[in-house]
Amino acid sequence: MKKILTLLLFVQAWIVGHNSFSQQIYNGKNVDRTAMSFFDGQQTFRALEYTIDPDPQSAKVYRLQALPENGLPGINLYGISQGDTVYFEDKAIPDNQFTDNPTPYLSAEAVQTFYSLQAVMKEFKQRFGWTGLNNTGLADVDVYMSNIDEDPAPILNVPYALYSFGPAYGHFRFYRSLKNNLPFTNVLDIVGHEFFHAIFRYKTGISIDYDFCKEGRALEEGIADIFGIYVKNKIKQSTPPNYNWIFGEYALAIPRPSDDPKSAEFADTYNGEYYVNVCSENYFPHPAGGITNKWFYLLSEGFQGSAYNDLGYGYSNLVGIGVEKAIQIVWEAIPNITVNTDYPTFRLLTLQAAEKLYGPNSPEYLAVENAWCAVGVCDNTQKGFTMSPANGTFDVEPWPTTQVSLTWEDQPVLEWEVKMSTKYDFSENLQTYKVSNFTTLVNPKGGITYTATVNGYYHPGERVYARARITQADPNFCRTATNPLCALYQVFSPAHAFTLSKKKASFFSWIQGNNKVNPWKDPTLTWKSVNGAQKYTFQVFTDKALTNLVSFGTVNHTGNFQESGVISTPLENGKKYYTRVRALRTNIPQIVDNNGAWSEVDSIYTVAPPTEVYQAKSQKANDPAKEVSSMGFWVGWDPAPGADAFVIQIASDAAFTNMIRTHNAAGNLTTDLVSLPLLTNLTNLFVRVLPKKGPVYSTCLNTWRVITNENLGVPAMTTPADGSPIEYKDYWGEGFGWKANTLNMALVDHFELHLTKKSSGLTTMYTTDKFDIYIQDQLLFDSKQGIKAKVRAVGPSDAKSAFSAEFSYPICPDQPLPKFPGDFDKIDPSKAVTFSWHPSQWVKPGDNYLLTIMDNGIPIFGFNNAPTTATSMNVPANTLQPNKTYSFNVQNQGSCPGLKIWTVVFSTLAGGSNNPPATPVKNFVIELRAFRNDPDANFIPPAFGTSDYFMGFELFDPNGVKVPVFDGNGQPISQLLVDSENAIVGIAVNQMPIGKYTLRLKMLNIVTPVLYFPFDQPRFSVFLDGNVVVSNHVITIDLVNPASPFNEWQIGFQFADILIDVK
Repeated sequence: MKKILTLLLFVQAWIVGHNSFSQQIYNGKNVDRTAMSFFDGQQTFRALEYTIDPDPQSAKVYRLQALPENGLPGINLYGISQGDTVYFEDKAIPDNQFTDNPTPYLSAEAVQTFYSLQAVMKEFKQRFGWTGLNNTGLADVDVYMSNIDEDPAPILNVPYALYSFGPAYGHFRFYRSLKNNLPFTNVLDIVGHEFFHAIFRYKTGISIDYDFCKEGRALEEGIADIFGIYVKNKIKQSTPPNYNWIFGEYALAIPRPSDDPKSAEFADTYNGEYYVNVCSENYFPHPAGGITNKWFYLLSEGFQGSAYNDLGYGYSNLVGIGVEKAIQIVWEAIPNITVNTDYPTFRLLTLQAAEKLYGPNSPEYLAVENAWCAVGVCDNTQKGFTMSPANGTFDVEPWPTTQVSLTWEDQPVLEWEVKMSTKYDFSENLQTYKVSNFTTLVNPKGGITYTATVNGYYHPGERVYARARITQADPNFCRTATNPLCALYQVFSPAHAFTLSKKKASFFSWIQGNNKVNPWKDPTLTWKSVNGAQKYTFQVFTDKALTNLVSFGTVNHTGNFQESGVISTPLENGKKYYTRVRALRTNIPQIVDNNGAWSEVDSIYTVAPPTEVYQAKSQKANDPAKEVSSMGFWVGWDPAPGADAFVIQIASDAAFTNMIRTHNAAGNLTTDLVSLPLLTNLTNLFVRVLPKKGPVYSTCLNTWRVITNENLGVPAMTTPADGSPIEYKDYWGEGFGWKANTLNMALVDHFELHLTKKSSGLTTMYTTDKFDIYIQDQLLFDSKQGIKAKVRAVGPSDAKSAFSAEFSYPICPDQPLPKFPGDFDKIDPSKAVTFSWHPSQWVKPGDNYLLTIMDNGIPIFGFNNAPTTATSMNVPANTLQPNKTYSFNVQNQGSCPGLKIWTVVFSTLAGGSNNPPATPVKNFVIELRAFRNDPDANFIPPAFGTSDYFMGFELFDPNGVKVPVFDGNGQPISQLLVDSENAIVGIAVNQMPIGKYTLRLKMLNIVTPVLYFPFDQPRFSVFLDGNVVVSNHVITIDLVNPASPFNEWQIGFQFADILIDVK
């Protein structure tokens, strides 16, 4: 029908634009015309008379077209062939031949069509008060005569007629082939049949394209036959003796007599021979309409004699009520027809109509009931006996078995025989059962009720016929005339035809096609449980035509309201698939392939599971961004079943076009710690998490807004304590320590310790992955104003925390180191002795050295902080007592409390030596190691190389005399070229006295262009016989004031003297 509607729209559009219909006509009116029809001889009808000249006396033209009159709508008849659409007209000298416009169709054919439709429409108005197609008479009725050979997809290959229900009240179309002599099917009863289809549409409100599975389609065709025959006989004024009950006589290849539809292979019994009702758009429903034809015939004419219908129901001597009463009952029932009306329902509607018109106990009511029973629309019950399922029942349960139950009253029976089949004559799939075990119940109303049940095995959706007979009974069973069951002794009851449930599965979704499955993990289909099923099988296809199967599966029935099955084949994400499911039972000897109907094809969409950032769920649109550490932060998210990874994305914009950080987390995690790269403090960021499986990503349903704060997570300095003094040019070095404090150590790669000289403001940076670092750098501790220290954490991607609170350390004059006597020396107290010490490297003007000699920790008289500016002091003879142990120390008066004071323990002994021992000599090696970084593209940011540079060096002995220096090969040396990351020079000194030597370094030259990479600074170290003297002294740069005397990265810069303590 959809094809027909499409064609209708094409024809209408073509007609509007065709120039043969644009001719102006004048003086149009309806007049009587008489012409030869194809089937009904000479007929008089109303036709259009007009002129093509305004003068009413000019030549007349007659057209098979009628203008509206007498409350009836106009009729427009068109002939269509080879792309041309024309009116049928009689021009020039009128001869009642309406073929003066070129057309391949005969005038008699056109007259037959036009006359029939006009007569039918008039009869419906006169008899039923129905005007036109929709009972308003406002719209013209369009009729087309077409060549079936030109239709690219004809419904039939023989002549046929149809009514097409369209937006403009529809139209009629008659087809025949010009290649043979088969006539148009435009006789009165066929035209009446098609005209009734239009009435049916408007009288019931049922669309023409309602469900193909509905039995109402066959019922409608049968009712249309009734009205077609009726109006034909009314128009021909047939009387009962000569009433013509043959439908389509002369026009159809096999006309259909209403008293014997089976002669035309149409059904005359409900569920009997030739009865077919198929769920298909191409199903031809007319044969099943023969039931209505036979019923109407019996209701109108009655029946004399006895007969049996196809189900074995016997009827005899039916009394007819006449065609006028019968047609009125049908007309009265039509408005109550719905899309779900079937034959049993229509039976009830006609009984209601008969009751309304003639009363519930009227002969008319009984005649309606008896005529329906005669055509099988009846209970088919016997007195005192019932069999279920009832005749005409639908959706009978086939699982686990098809049960037929027998119930009878009072009379005991020894054995019943029940036959079941899938054909009305019990010739297919016959199953026979004997039953002799009965259930006996006492009827509360009196008497005994017996029941018996047999179990058959038939497939869902099959129509099953069942009948029963008594095969064994008491010898006196039929001797009582009042025993109604005697009629069933050795004689089968009328058959009950019932249709089994299709056991059709249906998907568990409120909206078809709205099912989403997770393609990553156990994509699951769900459907409603089917009662009685043992298993379910499902299929998944890539196309709606179900040609490309990608997955199938079978699961056991659980009995829950919802059943489910997992698709085992991997599915592509973001794709539409088509699926169906059906219930089934396992094969048993009695029945195999016991399957329910496939469900309707439904579509599923594969949607990878999304996730949501947990922290963003509580973050409203107007909430401020959440503060997080500049080092990184924890991110949590909802699980995404089947994901093998999650990708945490951090961007500086909500569209995630400027990605700051991408972090991968395992698929089994729902939280992870994400480190950040180096960002400006208080940077706004956007965070989302994308589930991922292989190369496929899913989505994140929200975005978390954060802002970095470098103060969230900061280490804290611990040692030396804030304010602790550090010795000037501390030879032994100093240890600095800190703690994690508020840091998350999982985000820390290393620490940066920044030491700043107060005198120059220049900072030296040290890195370590530990919580402390020991620094030996005399050049760092020579700032007499002191130094400041602070530490910060650095992440693996170079993010940095804020600095710790700064500690300040004063640099104090160094304490002198005792020289003589030394530890464990023995001196003679009876003689004077000179105590000596190495000078401090920093003595403030006016300050003294303070010598203290202690006896058992108590200063002796005269030597309790005895002052002197010299580096020695005489102790008179007998100041010390013999054979005792003493200690002494020397302090720099300008030093700070808290600095270590060097103490020597010695003893007195008669005959001891009061002179310092001779200074020994030794060989030693001083190593100068210097560094400048190489270019590194993998460094972040990419590292450029620091310039090569030359360091000059000089060595002075303890007396300040310059020492000639040589390399290991005996060659004099005075400078080191630093052109790599590991430049080394060894200074070999042979047979020189021990003592405090001075190494003096100078920046001789820097190779142009002068480059300085600040993230891996140039530096040098000094070793004495492999032991650290200065460790990684950073050559600092003053970018603000390159000419500053503190700027070490300049040609000619003289580094502070480095003490080399040779022992």
